[in-house]
Amino acid sequence: MLTYTPASPEQYDQFLQMMWDDGQEYMENTLQIMQLTWDEYAQIFRMRGEVHAIYQDAALAGFYWIEERGDTLHLHGLILKADFQGQGIGTAVLAMLAERYTGKLDKIELGVYQANSGAIRLYEKTGYQITRSLDDLHFYIMHKTLNPQMES
Repeated sequence: MLTYTPASPEQYDQFLQMMWDDGQEYMENTLQIMQLTWDEYAQIFRMRGEVHAIYQDAALAGFYWIEERGDTLHLHGLILKADFQGQGIGTAVLAMLAERYTGKLDKIELGVYQANSGAIRLYEKTGYQITRSLDDLHFYIMHKTLNPQMES
C-alpha cells in the first residue's frame, strides 16, 4: 500500500541528493543557465511548494515535489529509489495527484529531461502531452488537463 507524508528536513536533503545523483549533468547545465549555485538552488527548493515522501508499506520508496501556481499544479520532481522503480509506483503517484487536484485546478505541468525516455513514456502513458521544448535546458514541458471541458 502506498502512503504519502510531508517530508522531514532530513528527507529534503535526501531528495536533493537523489535529484543530483539522478541527473547531475542536467542539474549542472540548468544551474549554469539559471546562474545559481547548488546552495542557492537548495534554498529555493526548501521554500517553494511541498515535498512528500512516498512509502510502499513501511519502506521509503521516493519523493515528489509539487507547487500550486494559479490554475496549475507544477510537479517539480518525482524520484523513486532504484529498488522501487518499475512497480507502478510512479503511475500511482501521478494518478493520485490527478485525482486530488481534479476540480480544484485545471492542469498538471511538469518538466522532464529530454534524454529521460523512460519518464517521458510514463508521463505520456498517463495522459501528459509535450507542450513546449526548452532546447537550451534539454527539457520538455508536459501538461495533463484535469478539466476535460478545458481541452481544445
